[in-house]
Amino acid sequence: MNSYLTIKQLSRVGTLLLLLALTSLPLPTIAKPKAVAPVQFAEPPPPSADIGAVRDKLKVLHDGKNHYLVLVPFGDISTHLYYGDGKAFYAQRVFGGGSQGDTAFDRVFWDPRAKARWQAGIGFRDGKYTVQCEDRQTVLTPMPATEAEKILSQAKFFDHLWSRRAYALARDQTGTYYYVDTGNRPDMEKQFRLYAGPRGSLQPLAMVNVVSDSAGDVFSTKSGNLRLILDQKVSVWHAGTKDLPLTLLPVEDNARMIYAELGVYLGKRLGTPCDDL
Repeated sequence: MNSYLTIKQLSRVGTLLLLLALTSLPLPTIAKPKAVAPVQFAEPPPPSADIGAVRDKLKVLHDGKNHYLVLVPFGDISTHLYYGDGKAFYAQRVFGGGSQGDTAFDRVFWDPRAKARWQAGIGFRDGKYTVQCEDRQTVLTPMPATEAEKILSQAKFFDHLWSRRAYALARDQTGTYYYVDTGNRPDMEKQFRLYAGPRGSLQPLAMVNVVSDSAGDVFSTKSGNLRLILDQKVSVWHAGTKDLPLTLLPVEDNARMIYAELGVYLGKRLGTPCDDL
């Protein structure tokens, strides 16, 4: 038998060897973000709240477990609703509500952990004050005037406790989320923080530079850059020479996921009754 290969056979063998070599090469990958210690901002305490104009009208409610709510029952629905521990009270962001004369009222306050906005609120009906947090309802009891006065004279009242707000949320096709928040007070507007990771365990990334202007945002870390053009709804994670396209998600439509499911704010107190009730 002739053991020599023809030129045509040698060509086929060479092609086969080349294909095997190519398929054995590792596929190009895009570096995933690496978690490091978060940037620490010196966040000042919230400013004081002035209750002087309504002090004589305030009612103090409690649940018997050192959780207190202070309000003017049938006053302006959007102001002077506070929650605290009896020593420090924080104003609530009220989104809506209404009243029926002096027999019933409802106020809906901000708490993005609720499945529906109306599931975070305080109401008075049938002679009872009730706080609702999702499916949980807690009856609060008015304090006697002398005890309420003692609380009001010794406690400190502040503006909203929570000092962060969602800025942008994006996701790649493998389920890695990229989330940016910033301060929600005038002196904290550019205090951006970047988090990345799978749902439930996003981790903070230390940023080495931030560019935020009318053309968009670039959040630079040691492992890559997150580029956002919010007006055009474009987002890219850039690492090395590779660009990973991301899908931008509206933060307004994903508030509950941001606060209750991503893991960024796990265990954080927002300063609302639903922290405890």
